[in-house]
Amino acid sequence: MNLSPDATSPSPSALVGILQHVSDLMTSGNSNEAINNLLSARDLIKTQPLACNTLAYLLLHADRQQEAIPWFEAVLAVNPGDAQALSGLGMSCQAVGDLTRALQCYEAALVWRWNHASAWYYHGALLAQLGRLREALPSLDKAIELQDDYVDALTKRCQVLSGLGDVSGAALSAMRCCQLSPNDVSSWLLFGDLCMKHDDLGHAISAYEKGLEVSPANFQCLYNMAYVLKRAGQKDLARRHVHAALRVEPGNREALLLCAGIEQELGNTEEALDNFRRVAAAGVARSHQASRQPARFRALLLFSPFSGNTPYEDLIGDSSYDADVVLMLPDHHCDPKAMNADIVVNLVSEADLRRDIVAQVADFVGRLDKSVINHPLLILGTDRQSIAQRLAAIPDTVVPATIRVEAIALCQFLRSNTLPSCNLIARHAGTHGGDKMELVSTLQELQAFAGEAGDQPLYLTDFFDYRSTDGFYRKYRFIFVGEEILPYHLAVGDVWKVHHTSTRMAEIEWMRREEQAFLEQPGHVFGTKAMAALDAIRREVGLDYFGIDCSLDTEGRVVVFEVNASMLIHLHNTGFEYKTPHVMRIKHAFERLLERRAKNAQPSTAPFPLPWTEAGGAGSPNRLAG
Repeated sequence: MNLSPDATSPSPSALVGILQHVSDLMTSGNSNEAINNLLSARDLIKTQPLACNTLAYLLLHADRQQEAIPWFEAVLAVNPGDAQALSGLGMSCQAVGDLTRALQCYEAALVWRWNHASAWYYHGALLAQLGRLREALPSLDKAIELQDDYVDALTKRCQVLSGLGDVSGAALSAMRCCQLSPNDVSSWLLFGDLCMKHDDLGHAISAYEKGLEVSPANFQCLYNMAYVLKRAGQKDLARRHVHAALRVEPGNREALLLCAGIEQELGNTEEALDNFRRVAAAGVARSHQASRQPARFRALLLFSPFSGNTPYEDLIGDSSYDADVVLMLPDHHCDPKAMNADIVVNLVSEADLRRDIVAQVADFVGRLDKSVINHPLLILGTDRQSIAQRLAAIPDTVVPATIRVEAIALCQFLRSNTLPSCNLIARHAGTHGGDKMELVSTLQELQAFAGEAGDQPLYLTDFFDYRSTDGFYRKYRFIFVGEEILPYHLAVGDVWKVHHTSTRMAEIEWMRREEQAFLEQPGHVFGTKAMAALDAIRREVGLDYFGIDCSLDTEGRVVVFEVNASMLIHLHNTGFEYKTPHVMRIKHAFERLLERRAKNAQPSTAPFPLPWTEAGGAGSPNRLAG
């Protein structure tokens, strides 16, 4: 800003009148006119701290923070210890992203305003923004000590304590906000959001109900209520609330996506598709900003709500790059020219069902002149039958034979054929996490499973008893990122169907210690030949990012259960905090992979001929839309 004298500036005798007029304008709420009057007298006011402070704060509150900075600096040039100007300069610098200078200003202001609650609050809130949560807490506590009804400080304290894992302390701060401001919907949102974050769905619902009593048309409260009701399984009530939210904000993308998801779960496919299409028509469905700006690069994520996808939220959260999510929908075609990205990430990972969507994604990336992570044509080779065939010859592995059959055809076959006793894992194609999967040992059990499946395709897999010598079953998960093989978890269970969340590991310390030891030194657990087998699997599969669920038999061979790009990693590790650094290793490896490929900027194509394809085989390109 130019603070040099203006030949048209009023004379000093006019300053008193200008300031009085500015005061009247501020009283009447005409802040823009007040700013213009002060700017017209810039040559007179630049040496008047009170007038400069007035103009600077008017600019600050008018969201013209960059313009406010030189006026605060003008005050400090006259009086370096002006605490009001120091605080205002800190707020302006914080707003424009200069957080280092903002912190310096707040710390300088505290020298003069050590007994001001607001000075401690701004200091603590900025430390929290910088991720320095433990340092932020004493400043927020001091603000509340000086002013025990300081709702903003209590709100920030709640958020900081939640981030530090102190749920009870955060809840006390949230409840105090509700006591102080029972008619402010934001207090009930704070409490509800805290409860929802920590999976206390019942109290979250109660909090949002209170918020809606105060403000029945509050969009955020309606949306959050719909979201938590969906999580609680109350889908019809969730549908009612999200429709109410959309009446308030008809074009809100998050509400449209939530509504589409609820309709989809209720079986209302056309209604779901209509909402997804409304989002897709706008281009980007969801944008994730880099944790620090400017972003190092921009990624385009391709996601289909009608197919299986690589879980991505925790994988890309708090990263150095911007990421835009685009929906891949049946009979809806995006314009590749409208997409701005340095790297494309295909999230569509389901090789068993909706291969037409994989074909659509393949067509889309084929028209993009960008490098692609997990090319869709390579996804096709990861259905269970193809994986069993492709990995069978790898040394030091045990890959149980797997075939895909139609349930109706299997029922017909079983009615007219006699089979010896079997020991098979039967599952619905396209399912993960142990859903619709059973161990069948008799012909009658297999007939019953196939009969209940209706017209579903099924997989039948030879059961391999992978029990360890101590009688427990162990299932290890690795994530492959580029050329890296990174451990994600170990699940130890009493029965053959092992899933981390259904084990007794939260109660049994030795199991947790064993998992931690595996995460810290996976090579010591698997040994040289098993790690070599994993690397051979990595090379055979050929994807940039995918996972394996496996075990070790008594001979040290890798027992393969599942290999695909649909495997979940997450950061919700309460009770298993030792897992978090290893999840972060996966996240950072993924980010490095994307950045290398983005900077390389070479268009990606699947290698042809694909080494795992055969004419008419499960993964053959000529069956892409089959």
